[in-house]
Amino acid sequence: MSETQTAVEPSSDPVENSAPQTSFPISVSSSRRHLLVDGKTLAEAYLRRVEISANDPAYLIKRNGKYESFTWQEVNQTVIAVARGLRQQGIKKGDKVCIMGNSRAEWTMTDLAIMFSGAVTVPIYQSSAIEDITFILDNCEAKLVFADDITLYAKLTEAMAQLNKSIPVVLFSDQLPAKTETKVSLFKDFAKRVDDPTAVEEFRSGAMAVTPGDIASIVYTSGTTGRPKGVVLLHSNFSGEARSIISEIEVSVDDRTVTFLPFAHIFGRIESLLPISAGLTLAFAENINSVPQNIVEVKPTVLLSVPRIYEKIYTKIQSDVESQPEYKKNIFRWAVKVGREVARIRARKQPVPVGLSLKYKIAESLVFNKIREKLGGNLRFTISGGAPLSPELCELFHACGIKILEGYGLTETTAAITVNRPDDYVFGTVGRPLGQIQIRIAEDGEIQSKGPMIFKEYYRNPEATQEVFTSDGWFCTGDIGEFDNRGFLKITDRKKELIVTSGGKKIAPQKLENMMKGSRFISQGMVYGDKQKYLIALITLNEAEVKTWAKNQNLQGIGDGATLAKNEAVNKLIEGEVKNVNSELASFESIKKFRILPADFTVETGELTPSLKVKRKVVVQKYQSVIDELYH
Repeated sequence: MSETQTAVEPSSDPVENSAPQTSFPISVSSSRRHLLVDGKTLAEAYLRRVEISANDPAYLIKRNGKYESFTWQEVNQTVIAVARGLRQQGIKKGDKVCIMGNSRAEWTMTDLAIMFSGAVTVPIYQSSAIEDITFILDNCEAKLVFADDITLYAKLTEAMAQLNKSIPVVLFSDQLPAKTETKVSLFKDFAKRVDDPTAVEEFRSGAMAVTPGDIASIVYTSGTTGRPKGVVLLHSNFSGEARSIISEIEVSVDDRTVTFLPFAHIFGRIESLLPISAGLTLAFAENINSVPQNIVEVKPTVLLSVPRIYEKIYTKIQSDVESQPEYKKNIFRWAVKVGREVARIRARKQPVPVGLSLKYKIAESLVFNKIREKLGGNLRFTISGGAPLSPELCELFHACGIKILEGYGLTETTAAITVNRPDDYVFGTVGRPLGQIQIRIAEDGEIQSKGPMIFKEYYRNPEATQEVFTSDGWFCTGDIGEFDNRGFLKITDRKKELIVTSGGKKIAPQKLENMMKGSRFISQGMVYGDKQKYLIALITLNEAEVKTWAKNQNLQGIGDGATLAKNEAVNKLIEGEVKNVNSELASFESIKKFRILPADFTVETGELTPSLKVKRKVVVQKYQSVIDELYH
């Protein structure tokens, strides 16, 4: 591997994955209760959390139309019951147990029971294709599978049939399938609570026997390219990640969040585990469509999300503004201008001038308070991860008084290795390194990392493991980046996605794609042009916004889907949006041609990963004929 140009390291020596850690002191402040717990493993920290926070709320779950609180003691009773069921099923230390389903309380309690019993949790996305499910079940040698309902059970049985293998299944729902192909039971029976001191002691003994070097989970990548790889994460990786987050970002038992990210994704998984160390309350969204309403109900103080959610919130704000009279539009524009000025000054840690501060208070009263109320009104900050966030979008939310702190990490790094802090951030960057992580930039611009959060290996895939580690032990992320003069990391692109035109110009497509998504009429845009003379874009529409626009223009019969994509007026509209993007770009990186696709990209149709990133290879294969037409 070549010499490196830049390196940012922690002030002290990095801890080894197997080294025991000193527990955080348990402290209480007058304004916020900081009951932080730590241990050499999350299992040890969990036992401590249950001990000191037994009667505090751990989860908020919506039942019968309202959110109900479940204490740590109540959660622990279910975790112990699941652990008891695992033992009765014959699950031993090191055995692989899969969980396939939506994010829910049963998912995370099952995860805790598996890992703290010494077994290994293997998440599977509920949207996974049959071939991927088949591969994961076979590759990890699954002994047991937990799944949402009979729909997922049908997918599992199809995968097992291809393997000619029968694996027991436990369903979180209350309905058994009419026809069973393998042993199946219901979670309520599997995890039936019993007043058994022996079960409690067996769980505690098993949790204390877990060591930092034990495997906690194998997380299969969502597969933007090729077959998923099983990322082996140790207990030390999870405890190292939790320790890094709560030591540098203020979170307390007075905080609460609404969780809706898939737990099969490492970002959502860390969110589900963070309450152990920090003590914050986890409120479960009913489903992805109910998130806006659930946020209003729960009034979270912190929020974790992927950029796509923030983009949709911004699109809704744009739509609401466009439906208002002209004088209200002008008020909004004025407020945003004032807010951006204030946001930039605050980011530089400078005092806001008195006159501007007075203007901002007026802007808050007229505009920003209403926007913040739609996010519950109590947010201290939000964290964005999983994909790049547009700097302009980030700044806009800051202008409204909503701090979005962008971070960066991969499955292989157990989620975040850098993040902007609530009181120390730079727009357009993913922040500074977390905790004991070390980061350096190679000569070709690739970000490389070393430290306690870096994964052990790809499961049963030594060749792939060797490919991503340098000879001196640094993990190669595959992302291109650079540090600014203050030590903040900026991601410029994926190494394998960097476009090199036939003229030799290098272009980062994500920059252009984020700019296109700034239009309320565009849902997704994928830029293409490697080894070509010019760039093209495949664009999908935000149909609701385009139809509202058409109605305001008194356009009739524009249709939807493929009909909408071919409409001349709609194409003129999008042409104008693309020109707006090009006006801010150099000629060589501007989009010369585009095509509106007949349908949006979705997880279900295969163009998006579960964390809502575009699968470029899939899109190119699916629309190769369209791409060919745009180059002729």
